Amino acid sequence: MNFTNNQPIIIGIDHGYGNCKTRNCCFRSGVASYDKEPTFKESLLVYDDKYYLVGEEHKEFLSDKIADNDYYILTLAAVAKELNIRHITSAKVHIAAGLPLTWVSEQKETFKAYLMQNETADFIFRNISYHIEITGVDIFPQGFSAVADRLREFKGVNMLADIGNGTMNVMYINECRPLEKKCFTEKYGTN
Repeated sequence: MNFTNNQPIIIGIDHGYGNCKTRNCCFRSGVASYDKEPTFKESLLVYDDKYYLVGEEHKEFLSDKIADNDYYILTLAAVAKELNIRHITSAKVHIAAGLPLTWVSEQKETFKAYLMQNETADFIFRNISYHIEITGVDIFPQGFSAVADRLREFKGVNMLADIGNGTMNVMYINECRPLEKKCFTEKYGTN
């Protein structure tokens, strides 16, 4: 094992319908599940005696991201990609994830529990074995991170639009403050 100073690595993941994004990676959100090892294995993830091809297509829109196991598998792939960049295969990980603006208050706790469904995970991604310990998960409103550290610059009335593959989030910012009652999420997107 090669834990980094026994401190958790914070990995931000945008679990989009079209693409999963991390600080350094972007890949399609599709997951195809197999009981037997598939022929083509470029983005193969093996977890819990099942085989998953990651990034084959885009994810179909579901208003509840915990409806199936796909976003958990995508999380493992995203973590593996970030650890691979750091040249490590074993780490404590703290996940920072997002949900569409108006879904955060309603789905935050269930999505957090979904991502923390296992304290540890052992899996293989692209023929590399990984061991992770999930130390925590924080859920944030999607798009807000783009302006959170610069809110003081938003004088007057401003709008933040986060246009994704499955949803569009709009946040009104008035005199440096987001107005929660004027935020909305629509099933628009570019798909």
